[in-house]
Amino acid sequence: MAAPATHAHSADHLALAFDAFQPATVSDAMFSLGLKDSALDPTVRLVSGRRILGRARTVGRTPITANAGQAELAKDYAFAIQQVIDGCKPGTVMVIATQGIASHANWGGNMAHRASHLGAVGLVTDGALRDVEEMEGYGLTVFAQGTSVRAGQHRFATTVANGPVICGGVYVRPDDIILGDRDGVLVIPPEHAGDIARKSAELLGIEKEMQAFMDSGASLYDAVQKYKVR
Repeated sequence: MAAPATHAHSADHLALAFDAFQPATVSDAMFSLGLKDSALDPTVRLVSGRRILGRARTVGRTPITANAGQAELAKDYAFAIQQVIDGCKPGTVMVIATQGIASHANWGGNMAHRASHLGAVGLVTDGALRDVEEMEGYGLTVFAQGTSVRAGQHRFATTVANGPVICGGVYVRPDDIILGDRDGVLVIPPEHAGDIARKSAELLGIEKEMQAFMDSGASLYDAVQKYKVR
């Protein structure tokens, strides 16, 4: 099925190649091409907005322990999350990896305010966030495992600043293409984007033909046999 327009930056032609596709179609295309599964765990759900398409800017957060805080884990990164957000630009998708821990929020209103002002289109986190109504006011599309009124300050340490992270069980690098809707979130490697977009267009065309075939009176069984899809 074709997808609605998104807020991807108009100059990012590589990302915009996926503007017409739903993540499910792109996931099928990646599977057809033999590429590794890059769909985030379904526990990362849509919280606000409808659809997201842009480039990843990443932060890794680690829960502190009784004997290890920010100073022990990464003392030079005490304000790294703020600096990463300050580096947002039009089309940025902030990706905050928390090892899947959602007890405290690692994203909130002030972060959203700054990121939105700089042109970011949304957030993906395998942790929790808060101030959801503010996100909606800024027009940000947000995916998270959940929400929490409790702040992550003094509960998490920043250990990765715009470097590779594992979010929702998926390896995410800065500038990877992030595509998400109510079905879930997909990470698209830019180095394969051209092939993936072409295969996605092919699969979307087959789907439209298959549905037209059924509209003409064919059964689902006959359509599956004809087009070799499920």
